[in-house]
Amino acid sequence: MGVIRVMMGEEGGSRMERSRRRRRMWAWALPLAACAGTPERTSTGRYEFDSASNSCRQRPELCARIAGEETVVPPVRPIQAMASATRTAAAAIRVLDSATQALIEERLKECADQARSSVLLEHRGGRAPTRNECNESRIDEASNRRMTLAMQLGCLMHRVALDCSEAALEKIIPGGFSREQRYRYDRSRRALAMVSEEEARGLLKSGCGNELKGTLVPDLVIHNGDPLSAHAIYDFKFPCIATNVTPWSEYPVGHEYEELTQKAIYEEALGAPAARVLPRWGILP
Repeated sequence: MGVIRVMMGEEGGSRMERSRRRRRMWAWALPLAACAGTPERTSTGRYEFDSASNSCRQRPELCARIAGEETVVPPVRPIQAMASATRTAAAAIRVLDSATQALIEERLKECADQARSSVLLEHRGGRAPTRNECNESRIDEASNRRMTLAMQLGCLMHRVALDCSEAALEKIIPGGFSREQRYRYDRSRRALAMVSEEEARGLLKSGCGNELKGTLVPDLVIHNGDPLSAHAIYDFKFPCIATNVTPWSEYPVGHEYEELTQKAIYEEALGAPAARVLPRWGILP
């Protein structure tokens, strides 16, 4: 009897263990099933769940990353889905990565200060221009266009700041940012798409540059590896007089974004907060 009780005890324990295993399997399976969405009917008549990645392609707001599968993001994403995914990403920054964001902004401020100082040192012996000098117009040798000194210095500082920022961000968030990524935003469809450098160059070369009108080119977009899922947007501004604060540009009357600011359209299109980076002033909304 003792042997039988031991055997029955072992068998009962084995059943309990199998039951626990089944419960654990269902606990993993249910979130995947919920994320995978509606079963699809196959050619054999059986119902099968989509893979997690395929489901997220169809409904990217449902899952950011599932069971180790990287989701595949479509090149054009409805704004509603994109905004939801961005809110998840922004929450991750606030909860998990606030220190990283603070470090990013500190480096961007340093790059803005460095850009202003180095350009003034190289081109003006370190002397800041006066207000009258800022407004002086001259032919820019590189572009053969008439530009004010303020515009010329601003362009030079921009290049230096972006080079500096790219080098810094590669160390902090490699693969997690884009420099001067061009976007095409369709407000009527509330959809956003990326425009490659090759496409932009091709349109300009073929004389169809007007097709790029209304495209958006933020200086820096911080993201999770997908430039359509932005965490934050940064634009450098370089006032000719350092004590001035350059505002966001406003689109003119007649433009499709008329009376909106750069900040407003960036945030509407990309679903993430946009900030200015100014020398001496740092990060401003």
